[in-house]
Amino acid sequence: MASAFTKKYAVAVLGAAGGIGQPLSLLLNGSPYVSQLNLYDVVPLVNGVAADLSHIETGPMVTGYAGDLKDKDLTKQRLHAALKGVEVAVIPAGLPRKPGMTRDDLFAINAGIVSELVTAIAEVCPKCMICIISNPVNSTVPIAAEILKAKGIYDPKRLFGVSTLDVVRSNKFVASLIGANPDEVNVPVIGGHSGVTILPLLSAATPSLSKS
Repeated sequence: MASAFTKKYAVAVLGAAGGIGQPLSLLLNGSPYVSQLNLYDVVPLVNGVAADLSHIETGPMVTGYAGDLKDKDLTKQRLHAALKGVEVAVIPAGLPRKPGMTRDDLFAINAGIVSELVTAIAEVCPKCMICIISNPVNSTVPIAAEILKAKGIYDPKRLFGVSTLDVVRSNKFVASLIGANPDEVNVPVIGGHSGVTILPLLSAATPSLSKS
């Protein structure tokens, strides 16, 4: 078991220049479990992000890969280069939800982005772990699963929808209610990341809320 936690991984962040991608890349750059950090985006800004992170005194080798919205071939080439040898691919790419947008509106845009990225993953690094942050997660993850199934490489143990935000919020809110340190509170949350399906399991929280 110890070896699993000492291994270092090659990680790609797809959508690294965005509002989630940039701070996520910064955090990954400080992780002792990351050896290589490949930052990809369709905007040139990602090269600046990669350059800044590469100057920080941490272990990972950081490389930027910028696509070009006007050149599909170049974009595909850079995306494939960013994925070469990768063991973990994290996808925060896509538009954030804006005021007035429904999740259907968001899906209409982000589904295509996620589809393109997952297709590239299937071609370049089919055995890597895929972590999808792009919303609506409850819909983008099934899209990814169907693409991987069509390619004959679907493994449910290697495809994840990242909804940690809901756990973080639950821990913070419950800690405030019971006057506890958020670091010492854990509230499991199930149902993915949708207002209709999210369900915090208060009965399974630690410390026990019945005693609080």
